[in-house]
Amino acid sequence: MIAALYGLNRICLIPLTQGVLQRLLVWHGADALAGAMMLCVVDGLLALTGRPPLRHAGSVSLFLAGCGLFWEWITPLYLPRSVGDPRDVLACWLGGMALWLWQNRRILLKLRPR
Repeated sequence: MIAALYGLNRICLIPLTQGVLQRLLVWHGADALAGAMMLCVVDGLLALTGRPPLRHAGSVSLFLAGCGLFWEWITPLYLPRSVGDPRDVLACWLGGMALWLWQNRRILLKLRPR
C-alpha cells in the first residue's frame, strides 16, 4: 500500500498540483511514506522474532525520531549524494505516527471521553 501511495504521489499528485502543496509533496511526501514504511519493517521484523509490534506512542515516536535523525544527519556523512534536512526528520516522524494512529484507531477511539 505504501508503494502504491508513493507511485500515486510521483505519477499523479505531483504533476496535478502546484505551489505550496506541490513543493510539500515533492520535498517531503516520500519522507513521510518512508516513516510509515520504517514502522512496517520494524513491526515485521519483531513479528518474525515472535515479539509484539511497537504499541506505545512513546516507543514508536522514539524509533521514528532515531531513524529520521540517522537518515538525515549520519547518512550524508557516508553517502555523498544525500543531503540532510531537519524538516525531513519531521516528515518521517509524522508519516510513521500517522500509520501508528491508523493502526490503533479503534483503541484510541475507545479511550475518548464521552
